Amino acid sequence: MSQPVRPDASNGQVGESASNTVRSDGWLPALEGLRAVAVLCVVIHHVSFLSGLTNSFARLGGVLARLDVGVAIFFALSGFLLYRPFAHAAIHSQAHPPVRRYLWHRALRILPGYWAMAVVALLWLNIDYLRSVWDWAVPLLLAQIYQPLRLPVGMEQTWSLATEATFYLALPVIAVLGRRMGGRTPLQRARRQLALGAVLVLAGLTWNAYAHNPDSPLPGLAVLWLPAFLDWFGIGIMLAVLASWPPSTTSPVLLAGLTGSGPGRGDEDLWSATPRGLRVFTFAPGTSWLIAGALLWIASTPIAGPRGVEPTRPIESTIEHLVFLLVAWFLIAPLVGPGAGGVPRAFLDQPVIRFVGRISYGIFLWHLLALEVCFRLIGFTRMNSSFWVLLVLTLALTIPAAAATYYLIERPTQRLRRFLARRHNRRRPGIVAADTPLQTPVPALQAAGPAERPVLPARLVAPADPAEAQHQGGDRDEEQAGRNRDQ
Repeated sequence: MSQPVRPDASNGQVGESASNTVRSDGWLPALEGLRAVAVLCVVIHHVSFLSGLTNSFARLGGVLARLDVGVAIFFALSGFLLYRPFAHAAIHSQAHPPVRRYLWHRALRILPGYWAMAVVALLWLNIDYLRSVWDWAVPLLLAQIYQPLRLPVGMEQTWSLATEATFYLALPVIAVLGRRMGGRTPLQRARRQLALGAVLVLAGLTWNAYAHNPDSPLPGLAVLWLPAFLDWFGIGIMLAVLASWPPSTTSPVLLAGLTGSGPGRGDEDLWSATPRGLRVFTFAPGTSWLIAGALLWIASTPIAGPRGVEPTRPIESTIEHLVFLLVAWFLIAPLVGPGAGGVPRAFLDQPVIRFVGRISYGIFLWHLLALEVCFRLIGFTRMNSSFWVLLVLTLALTIPAAAATYYLIERPTQRLRRFLARRHNRRRPGIVAADTPLQTPVPALQAAGPAERPVLPARLVAPADPAEAQHQGGDRDEEQAGRNRDQ
């Protein structure tokens, strides 16, 4: 599990295990399956709470209470996938992805489906509270986390979408900050980018503890604002930097002492130079996922605070955030690092899992409305219902709605976006279209001499533009945006 991927000595090409890490177009298929895991965690967490199982004395209730770790997984995925083109551009002194196009793609990705769900929820469950244009504007513009009592019924989960939308707006600023940190060589720039991610993690943990302090002057909703989750986004940013690490370099200062890196080890990149023990516990898929499960079990104890919505102490909130951060890291890292992926990737690559991941945004949007149907129309009782029956009915109602949202709203919107992008590129000759497949530069690798041959050359290559998005709030084009121009 702990062996690093090395180029084949006979021909200089990447071995079979490395080729399994990503497809030839740079797409990471396992991350689509991981979205299914994340969204099902969120759904099960809400069903457990509303059925009453979370607050029971059963040990299972404690575990289900912590399945909101799915939010941490989504945030970390967003940090990784959206910051990766910015990290690559900064490290290799290339042009950043155009900010206007990036923001346009974000809006097209999340708003059409969200507005469809919001209109249903507002008209059905919240119409009595909508007395002005402002009352409509707040939820439709994802501003519900900035005013008290603005989380509409049936769409309470969208606080996380509002937080993520704020991250979309902040990401170009973070990218500019990372670029201004400078560095004369790609290695120096990569180290400083990695340090920026670590600073964001510390800032998120600090804000979270401060916002949960009873004596804090911050409003109560400050625990839902972006600064409180910079730690989860930050680990995604750190993984994006690691995945964009310049080849033919040693490990960064942070790991140099552990690896014994010296002048004679310049042919190794960060993934290969990671010490064996750390590599086993971080990048070996089976080991990494077992650690994530153990951490989640620890979080199910009172050490991470109460199970329900009761106020938490700063230390409890910090522990929960730190444990969720580690769980997200240990789930995502082996999927974006070297290696074949083992059992986790084989599981995530199953067609059913991939399909659920593909429609996961719709599942996230509609599942609380499906629960409201169970309570208001079918006759289930809040806090006193059968967990398993309620879960099955919720999924039975949610999955068709999510599939309809995907095929009727998400895919047509993305096709329209790509059509407009192609028309724009035709008017600007010399610009490579965003959906033009780019191939791994294997001939260049074969021509490289032993001293300068990069390790894991096919780890990240610019992908073709796909038919569907890879994660909540993202798409394959944006994950590698800006790199097409540099090929």
